[in-house]
Amino acid sequence: MIGGHIRLEGFDARSWTQLVGIFAPPVVREIKPSSERATGTLVLVVSRTGRVRKAFHSTRGPVPELARTSYGDPGELVNLARLHRAYRVLVVREGTLEEIADRIALRLHRDDDYLAQWLVVIRAVREALDAGQLQLYPRPFAGLPVPTAPMIHRALDTILPEDTALVLATFDGDALATAVALRRKHGEIDRVLGPDLLTRWTGPLGGDWRRDHRLLTDAVAEHVAPVHLGLYAQHEDLRALLRNPKPGAWARAVATRDLIIQPSPPYVAVALGADAVRAAARRSSRMLAGIDALAPLAPFARLIRGRISEIASVTSTLGFDPLKMLAAWLDRVDPDEAEPGSTPVDRDDDE
Repeated sequence: MIGGHIRLEGFDARSWTQLVGIFAPPVVREIKPSSERATGTLVLVVSRTGRVRKAFHSTRGPVPELARTSYGDPGELVNLARLHRAYRVLVVREGTLEEIADRIALRLHRDDDYLAQWLVVIRAVREALDAGQLQLYPRPFAGLPVPTAPMIHRALDTILPEDTALVLATFDGDALATAVALRRKHGEIDRVLGPDLLTRWTGPLGGDWRRDHRLLTDAVAEHVAPVHLGLYAQHEDLRALLRNPKPGAWARAVATRDLIIQPSPPYVAVALGADAVRAAARRSSRMLAGIDALAPLAPFARLIRGRISEIASVTSTLGFDPLKMLAAWLDRVDPDEAEPGSTPVDRDDDE
């Protein structure tokens, strides 16, 4: 999926930090005294009988009071997180890491690409978690299936076909905040281009981001590859949208032009239509005390599902909704502000 000779160019420190910040908590945060915040991971190494052999906090060092105590109930992880002000708790049974390493060694093949190798590692760790050899709290993706490499490649074929490019650009007002263009060639992403290079090709932008996105699309098409998918928005709007799990959020953003998707492949329009239907169904059900006023649209919903399968929906290919997964992950409370072991608060869809 990622080429061995990938070219990464056109970024400076600011534009790269801005790009990473779209998909992650802020890189720079106000540092509070360690005694006032939950940080890091509490790690317990326990014997097969449940005796704690070693205990340490990833940012505060050894925790001698836990050594040689007994551990047995996974429900203790919540209390351990609160007591030791840890954002996560990891319990490792003796011999587990060696067993995981053996599983990985047996399954890796010399011709596996980077993606296949990482999936082997993820699958081995998941098996240890499911068997109780590793215990992790919180465990946000416990219910998600681990896709295979061919599944991810098929999803990528939908999102970014061969010899095309994808463009993502965000704006601060009408000034470009950051941008990235990805090119896929020979089945792999071989070029990752940043805003310094893109604006060299476009020249000065016009000062209206809802028109300037066309300049970026045209520049990438001329110098890199035809653009298959382009996403353009205000920087903070896109960050908020990626963290919003509410049905209808993406459809509403496109309708109000807070998010411009241009070019827009067929699967995007179908997905946005399905998102709008889900939002309308939920709202009508709430207003009518649980009565689904959109039941007559069931044939339309079946048509949408059928059409999605026809165009190889990313969700149906992977077995889970990647945007929903990303929203659940990004919508967490900042670890520096969270109560130990806390989980995200469910938000009302009508907020």
